[in-house]
Amino acid sequence: MHRWLGIGLGLFVLLWFLSGLVMLFVGYPQLTQAERLSHLDSLKLQQVKLDVTQAWALTDKLGQPESVRLAMREHRPAYYFMQNGQWLAVWADANKVTQGKSIQEKPIQISKAEAVKAAERFQSHAKAAGALLIDHDQWSISSSLNGHRPLYRVALNDVEASELYVSSHTGEVVLDTHRSERVWNWLGSVIHWVYFTPLRMDRELWRQIVLWLAFGGMALSSLGLWLGVQRIRFSRRYSSGRVTPYRGWARWHHIVGVSAGVFCMTWLLSGWLSLTPFGWLSERSLSVKESERWTGPKLTVQDMKLPVFSSAANMPVTDIPIAEIKEMEWVKFAGNTYILAKNEQQESLIDSQSGEPVASFSAAILQLQASKLGVYGSIDSAHWLTNGDLYFYQDAQKTPKVLRIAFTDTLNTTYYVDAHTTKILVSQDRYSRVYRWLFNGLHRMDIPPLSDRLLARRVTIFILSAGGVLLTIAGIVLGWRRVRRVWPKSIADDNRQ
Repeated sequence: MHRWLGIGLGLFVLLWFLSGLVMLFVGYPQLTQAERLSHLDSLKLQQVKLDVTQAWALTDKLGQPESVRLAMREHRPAYYFMQNGQWLAVWADANKVTQGKSIQEKPIQISKAEAVKAAERFQSHAKAAGALLIDHDQWSISSSLNGHRPLYRVALNDVEASELYVSSHTGEVVLDTHRSERVWNWLGSVIHWVYFTPLRMDRELWRQIVLWLAFGGMALSSLGLWLGVQRIRFSRRYSSGRVTPYRGWARWHHIVGVSAGVFCMTWLLSGWLSLTPFGWLSERSLSVKESERWTGPKLTVQDMKLPVFSSAANMPVTDIPIAEIKEMEWVKFAGNTYILAKNEQQESLIDSQSGEPVASFSAAILQLQASKLGVYGSIDSAHWLTNGDLYFYQDAQKTPKVLRIAFTDTLNTTYYVDAHTTKILVSQDRYSRVYRWLFNGLHRMDIPPLSDRLLARRVTIFILSAGGVLLTIAGIVLGWRRVRRVWPKSIADDNRQ
């Protein structure tokens, strides 16, 4: 079984090791929040002529939007509405005057020419070399882009051969890729995740294929480790004092397999578990009920007020100066409506009625709201974190005040809350904590004392992966030799028959 599993899966396992090393340095293409906001103009509230209710009425949509943002586009303010998983945009200065008559514009329509202009503004030093309307491609497969599809893929003539993806609903750039990033990802993420577009379009088929490949690799390494331990001798050695009965490539395969076999087995196991086989373990996500209990009643456009400031002198002094705000989003916490002001460095809350800055919430207020999250029993403890813990990575610059709230329920549920924005950043329970150790610990070597030492962690991964690479190369050589011996013989037997 070990031999034939190796012949069938050895190359896959080798590619997994090599592509994993590439992924240490080049991630899958994405447009981060900071990158997106850094390309926006500062918000000019004095240009806003329509309130949220008026702008929503222009969409002719029924019901309420699920999310609303306000930002600049083409040097004009625009509202972005999300409803039923789809984004649409309306100009916030939409009161145009033509021949003495006031005209209100309908939702923004994005043509190919406008998508090209948006891409060129985003990458101001480059010109478009072409644009194509697509639904999916190799780099835009993420479900986070579904609300913007179809997408305009705009190729630019800069030295990086950039390609920008522009929403056909809002005109926003939602993804950027560069030539080197794309090339390295073909050697990294695409191979590692078996992330080929035709296969990935059927998510469950893709998941089953990767699950079974990883399971086969895990069985291969487990059997090899068992066989290797059986055949190693440290006391009653083989002839010439050897600890292994093998020579040549087989000797390397045996010794490295015994040395690195445990790592190979646990690394493949953790990769297999990342696909949640049988629904066993995964990261914990907030349920819809938890989110509703945390925020209170759902937001309506009537709740979404935009304070009117008579002059710059009485505009709020928040952590983000009003002149540096790039985007506003309406949020709710404990039944109250706030404006989340953002730029590429940080986020800050503003009271939507008074326009006054909102200070960080106290532990008492956050605990009171947390007690409404569900039937989790009473709160066991609440502690302020300054440097995260084993289950939460904290960027002290972006989230300086994080409250960890632990409950006394059977699953030991815990929430990590940003006291500045009221966001629940992470939630954990018994199962997600086990998953953290089995995946982040075994697959990414995110274990003390390596967790906070990026260089040491990378060096450790390189050393362990080098063992896996040497082990699989030796196995592939042995497998190829076996096939060459068996194949001609079987063909000869068939010819004789």
